[in-house]
Amino acid sequence: MNALVGARVLEEGVTPTTTKLQMLHYGETSGRMIDASGADVISAPVAFLQDINIVDTPGTNAIFREHERLTSEFIPQADLVLFVTSADRPFTESERSFLQNIRDWGKKIVVVINKIDLLERAEEREQVRQFVAEHGRALLGSEPEIFAVSARRALRQKLELSRCPNRCQAIASRISSATSVSTLG
Repeated sequence: MNALVGARVLEEGVTPTTTKLQMLHYGETSGRMIDASGADVISAPVAFLQDINIVDTPGTNAIFREHERLTSEFIPQADLVLFVTSADRPFTESERSFLQNIRDWGKKIVVVINKIDLLERAEEREQVRQFVAEHGRALLGSEPEIFAVSARRALRQKLELSRCPNRCQAIASRISSATSVSTLG
């Protein structure tokens, strides 16, 4: 999400960092507060946030059942789900299981394969994309829209060059018609 926004507004880390709902919306200035439910409410002066809200939820691969419960309670309210999986461990069993729940809730799903920069060869990147497409099609009944990205590189480029790579712009464009977007991962 930081790559889409172009700023480090959400916590990042190599271990699970999202422990509660984080609601990202437009604000004239960047800010953070905690609402009555305990969720982080984060504002950022990002144009596409004028039309939508993004809710970052805890991932489903964490060992903390509370994270999965929070996510399970929120997802049914989302208009669109950006389902984030990792290029180095794409479409794990727990992700597949949770994606099945999302399908059963009737949600629109866009799959984001993050960390694509870990794969050095184009053949490896295509193999992962095909793997995710094949399993997504089998589970969802049709091939989901898939974006392979390096969020780290995209954020770095956006911070350094004040521009977002085409894939981040495409993802932002895809979610702009939704009013509430949930991300997993």
